Amino acid sequence: AAAASEAVAKTIGSEGVAWLEPKVPAAKRLCDETKKSIETAGKSDLRNETYLRALREGLSRLFAGYADVGRALDLVYKDVRSRLIIIATHMHAGDGNVHVNIPVFSNDREMMHRAAATADAAMERVKALGGVVSGEHGIGLTKIHHLEQSELDALTAYRKTVDPSGLMNPMKLSDPAVADLAFTPSFNLLELEARILQHGSLEKLADMISKCVRCGKCKPNCCVFYPKRSMFYHPRNKNLAVAALIEALLYEVQRFHSTEFSSLKYLREVADQCTLCHKCLAPCPVDIDTGKVSVVEREILAAGKFKRTAVATQLSLEYLASRSKLFNFAFRTAVLRMGSFAQQSASRVLRLVPLPEAVRDTAPLALVKNPLSTVPATIMGTHLPACGAKQALLFEPEIPNGRSVFYFPGCGSERMFSDIGLAALYILMKSGVRVVLPPASLCCGFPLHANAKVKVHDRIVLADTILFSQIREMFSYLDFDAVVVSCGTCREALLEMGADHIFQAPLYDVSRFALENGLPTPAPGTYLYHQPCHDSLEEKAVAILGKSGSKLIPVPHCCSEAGTLSLSRPDIGCKMGERKAEALQEALKNPEAPRCILTNCPSCLQGLGRQASLNITAQHIVVELAEKTGGKNWKREAKSLLANAEAVNF
Repeated sequence: AAAASEAVAKTIGSEGVAWLEPKVPAAKRLCDETKKSIETAGKSDLRNETYLRALREGLSRLFAGYADVGRALDLVYKDVRSRLIIIATHMHAGDGNVHVNIPVFSNDREMMHRAAATADAAMERVKALGGVVSGEHGIGLTKIHHLEQSELDALTAYRKTVDPSGLMNPMKLSDPAVADLAFTPSFNLLELEARILQHGSLEKLADMISKCVRCGKCKPNCCVFYPKRSMFYHPRNKNLAVAALIEALLYEVQRFHSTEFSSLKYLREVADQCTLCHKCLAPCPVDIDTGKVSVVEREILAAGKFKRTAVATQLSLEYLASRSKLFNFAFRTAVLRMGSFAQQSASRVLRLVPLPEAVRDTAPLALVKNPLSTVPATIMGTHLPACGAKQALLFEPEIPNGRSVFYFPGCGSERMFSDIGLAALYILMKSGVRVVLPPASLCCGFPLHANAKVKVHDRIVLADTILFSQIREMFSYLDFDAVVVSCGTCREALLEMGADHIFQAPLYDVSRFALENGLPTPAPGTYLYHQPCHDSLEEKAVAILGKSGSKLIPVPHCCSEAGTLSLSRPDIGCKMGERKAEALQEALKNPEAPRCILTNCPSCLQGLGRQASLNITAQHIVVELAEKTGGKNWKREAKSLLANAEAVNF
């Protein structure tokens, strides 16, 4: 009412109408009457703003037709309403724990004082009613003044026993002045802060994690949650950390006028601790996909130059992205073949040196802690007819069953562990399935995507999409029954780029398709089984191989390879590898346990290969099916079956 009266007086002169002035006394009387009504008003009228609304309507009628006065009154009304003290109360059913929330503008000192007085009044009322001042998550700054001195003394004594150095929230529950050091973002600065967050995808990141209810259902499934080795970065904790970092950035920019966003450097540790497995999505009640969140974090870091790609990872990515025969040959010879031999040698030497485990887990020793698997001498294309960069190979089985598939081997099954790609083609031929194979050295782009190489990833996806569309057009006379893969990340990437729509066929794991479409039932066996984070068999491996008589014994936890994570962050990879080793050792306690562990991911084959000291053999399912179908000499028969493929231009 006082603000409205002042606004009327200030704006009378701007209208330039002399006879407007006689209305002022009537306006002041209306304001005075409203003030008296508010002082004696009941709860219902106060909550419904009965007199405030009546004042606004009365003044609007009194000064109807005078634009400046009307605008001034509207501004006053909006300003006063925005600064009303509101107590938002909610509680826990059954236990009597009542939360008293008072939203304020932290840069409005008068409102802050009024809010503090309101909180004090609420706490005193609680005590008068026989209640206790407490907190679901502890006593905070606003409640400590309402504790008895005896309670504070007991709390101080306890803290000294559990935290003698005073490291946890120093002074918070002992010095009343610490409240003035706290920072809280102001609600009336949200528009400014939204503008700040628009810088470099921060707004997108904040929005992605804003729905987190901190329930912790994501924790059991997380590959990087391993408390035994001080790994606590499951999705809930990551969301909390990121939210705190965003708060710090907003404070940094507003307090110091800095736009360098230097606090983002702390986002690196959060972003690295993820295998992009998406296992946290299913149990999340608000559908937060931390895999996608981690990619956005890595993109933000890369764009701001806060994160550099490790040399080993960068070389690997360049190899995967290149289709140059000369570069591929040189890299495979010098890095994969000779490099893996050097790594194996260094690993053997390291095992002879007595070092604490914590030292072995630090770079660069972590890179050679466990030996890599030996990479095959040749790539898949060595065993196939010549195929140009603009040609696809068409394989016709000896006894066709009418089925046709497009097989995308990906870099892991073609250039890294070429036996996988060759075995996949072999079991498809033995099943009577017609196969169309794209030209050599294609990558699905997922490793680039995981490492936030946005431009290169987009280029690969575009090139693959065009190539797939042209191959589909060239083979338009075929009805494809499936697009088959032998790698889970390839499956995920191909789904993302719409390969199933291009070929108008579902995506399948190659082993599953062969077993369900004509592959002679292989001899049954018993195996350990490792389910990849990116599972092309969609968690159905035990049931699918069980139909052929084989028994799989699942061994939990990530293999520790996680694509290029083991190269970028060998310290994380080593800790994850230890947990996998413990799970394997537990499974091998049974003297009759099989010594062969199957998986359906080339990268996992590399990770499991690092466990060779446990005297186990890691095998891809398609290679095991090939051996069961054609015996130890299956490669010889495979070369014969694949020799007559037709190279088709597109």
